[in-house]
Amino acid sequence: MKTTRRQLLIFGVSCLAWLLSSATHAAVADDPKALYLGSGAKAGEITDRTAIILVRLTATAGQNTAGLIPGRTGQARLHFGNDPTLQGSTVTAWATAESTADHALHFKLTSLSPGRRTHYRVEYRLGENKSAQTSETFSFVTAPSPRERAAVWFHLTTCQDLRGESTYQPMIAQRPDFCVSAGDTVYYDGQGLARNVPQAWQAYQKMFGLPAMQNYYRHTGGYFMKDDHDFRFNDADPHMKGKWVNPQKVDPGAIFTETRGKQKLDVAWLTAAEGAQVFRQVFPMSEQPYRTFRWGQGVQVWLTESREFRDSNTLADGPAKSIWGATQKAWLKATLLASDADHRIIISPNAIIGPDRLMKGDSHANLNGFWHEGQAFLEWLKEQKMNNVILMCGDRHWQYHSTDRRNGRETHEFSCGPTSDEHTQPVPPMYPGVERPYAASRGGFMGIRYVPETKALTCIFHSVIGQPLYQKTFTP
Repeated sequence: MKTTRRQLLIFGVSCLAWLLSSATHAAVADDPKALYLGSGAKAGEITDRTAIILVRLTATAGQNTAGLIPGRTGQARLHFGNDPTLQGSTVTAWATAESTADHALHFKLTSLSPGRRTHYRVEYRLGENKSAQTSETFSFVTAPSPRERAAVWFHLTTCQDLRGESTYQPMIAQRPDFCVSAGDTVYYDGQGLARNVPQAWQAYQKMFGLPAMQNYYRHTGGYFMKDDHDFRFNDADPHMKGKWVNPQKVDPGAIFTETRGKQKLDVAWLTAAEGAQVFRQVFPMSEQPYRTFRWGQGVQVWLTESREFRDSNTLADGPAKSIWGATQKAWLKATLLASDADHRIIISPNAIIGPDRLMKGDSHANLNGFWHEGQAFLEWLKEQKMNNVILMCGDRHWQYHSTDRRNGRETHEFSCGPTSDEHTQPVPPMYPGVERPYAASRGGFMGIRYVPETKALTCIFHSVIGQPLYQKTFTP
């Protein structure tokens, strides 16, 4: 698909708006005694009736020269409703933001109207006897009622670093209903440079404090998933004491214990419990990391968890080795069987079909990883005759659409690729029995559209400037 002059013009205007916004943001002179909403706000875990709003109280109006947005203790409450002016709005109770949670607050909204845009403002103050101020208006769209066939349009992203900020400009222009962030939202062992909890909080300030990121989530709801780099470090499982490294290539923060050949074990990293807790603090998400949500009769989405419950990567593969764990796997199968949605979409932080790089051992798509569980699940889909299940994944640094015919049925998997072209990797060789209608070593995002009149679901790959690259349509 070719880029049109109109698409390039829209992208150019969006970039200009972003530059002006960035300049204005940086020029704000912050009062050392004032309270701000410098991290913006986010809506997440949206259903037809409920949502969670993340608010973080800050000491600055935006990022400082280091890209950080320091927090500040204070109080906040929400005013929300369907009227854009918030006349007759519902008001939550006041809540206090504490340093132990990076001054973040989570407001759980209930009794919302299905299929409507909900508007909200944040009222915030330094303390009970202090004057309050009110934020700008934010908004999000609730899901349609479960039995209603309504149009759905959402984005899928993964593997983002600071170079991918401009990709959010064309994403803003598309005005999706929501976004699924499929893991590697920051890189603790990369640009984020986060070895402990305070540094992990700062990694999110650097990434999600960027003007384009804040503008995107100002009116777009999100569902957030973690993978290895926003959990602990590359290929991390919950059993690892630390990361094996070449001691000549690490920063001074490393703490070495064991030695293995020319490598040493660096234990100066977040623990599994800390990694899981930080992720729940910095995003508006449920306590349970695996979950499913419904957008009308047309679409139901499953978000799986691939880090907290996995067995050790070093175990020999076989029937007992699992990424999901027994409880999550049973939940996944039971809820898939119970669904009557036109399209059932399983989004995993890691690939199930792939193909993946040959030397990796971290996912269901790796022969020396968790291959047995992945193949058993694909076989189960065949046995249950689930022809309306589509797989999507994060983690991989290239875009692809793969079709698996190894088990006698056709199963499709889509990888949206990283948000920036600079973060791409070469497309790996194919597996026998897998076809690949599309693959490209490039960054961008995916858009998924459901049309109620035809019950069709279309998956569209986009470049970093929003150019459509490839699409595939499914009908039930």
